[in-house]
Amino acid sequence: MTVDEDVLTAVETAVLAVPGVAELYHARPTLGATIDTAKRLASRVALARVVLDGDVLRVVIGTDGARPAPETARAAHRAALDAASAHGLVLSRVDVRVARVG
Repeated sequence: MTVDEDVLTAVETAVLAVPGVAELYHARPTLGATIDTAKRLASRVALARVVLDGDVLRVVIGTDGARPAPETARAAHRAALDAASAHGLVLSRVDVRVARVG
C-alpha cells in the first residue's frame, strides 16, 4: 500500500503532541515495508518514523516518565489512529511499542 508522506507526517505530529511522549523512534518494518522504505531512500525522500505495513501502523515511542507508560502508549495509539482516520487511512491495527521509559 502506498501512502502519501503527508499522512505519515500527520501521524507523527499527532503522536509527538501526546503528553508523556518524549521521542518517536523509527519503527522496524517487515519485509514488505522494507522494500517501500528502500524505494523512498533511493528517491531521497525523508523517511517517516512511523511505518505502514500493509494495513498495520507501527509506532515506537519513548516516554518522559511523567505519566505511566501504558497510559501514554494508549494515548499515542488513539492519536495515531485518529490522525490516520482523518486522512482516510483505514487500518486493521495500530501497534505502539514503548522503547524507552523516562
